[in-house]
Amino acid sequence: QSETMNVSSYLKQKQPIVYDVFSKAIKQGKLAHAYLLIGETGTPLKQVGEFLAKTILCDSPDPFADEQCETCRRISQGDYPDYRFYDGSQGTIKKEEVQTLIHYFEQTPLEKKGIMVYLIHCVEGMTPEAENSLLKFLEEPNPSAYAILTTRNEAKVLPTIVSRCQSLHLHLVPRDEVLSDCKTAGVLEADAELLSLVVNDLDSIQETAGSKTYQNAKDAFEQIGNA
Repeated sequence: QSETMNVSSYLKQKQPIVYDVFSKAIKQGKLAHAYLLIGETGTPLKQVGEFLAKTILCDSPDPFADEQCETCRRISQGDYPDYRFYDGSQGTIKKEEVQTLIHYFEQTPLEKKGIMVYLIHCVEGMTPEAENSLLKFLEEPNPSAYAILTTRNEAKVLPTIVSRCQSLHLHLVPRDEVLSDCKTAGVLEADAELLSLVVNDLDSIQETAGSKTYQNAKDAFEQIGNA
C-alpha cells in the first residue's frame, strides 16, 4: 500500500478516462452501486481502489478524496466501520467471509455520512461459492452500500458479476514514459530500469526504491555479483 502516491494526479495524467467517468459520477451524484476496476500487473489497482472508496466517503471531495479529512484519515488507519477491505491477492476469499460482509452491509450505516463501501481487491481470488454469494448481493444491493472490485484478469471473474458492475480500465503507461517520469524525479537510473519492469507508476517506483526490503535485496544481489 502506498501512502505517498498522489492517486488523483495519477488518474488525471495517466488514466484520464477513469478520472473523467468517476469525477462526473461524483459531481452529478450518479454513482454506480458497483465498480469493477480492471488493470494489468504493474498498475496500482489497490491504491486506486482505496482512493475511489475514500472519494465516495470523503467529507469534502473536490471532486476526489482530499486525503486530509477525518474520514479519509480514519480509512487509512483502518478505523472507519462503514468501510471494509478484503484482499484476494493474499489468499483465497471464502464464502464465509463474503456472508459476513453481506450481513454487515445489510445493516444501517454507523457513520453520519450514511454510506457504506467495501473493496474486494483481486476478486478473482474468491472461491466459486464466495463469488455466487457476492453475485446475489450485487443483484439486490443495499441502497446505501457501494462496491469496488478489482481484478488483474477479467476472464477469471464470473461474467454475471462483470455485468452487474460498471467497468473501469487502468491501462499500462508506456515504459519509456515511466522512465522519463523517474528521470525527471531524480530516481536512480538503475532503480528505474529494474523497477519499471514490474511497477507502472512513478510514485510506486519511488516508494519501492526507498523501502528497506528493496534496498536489502539490491545489496544482496550486488554482493553476489561482486563475489
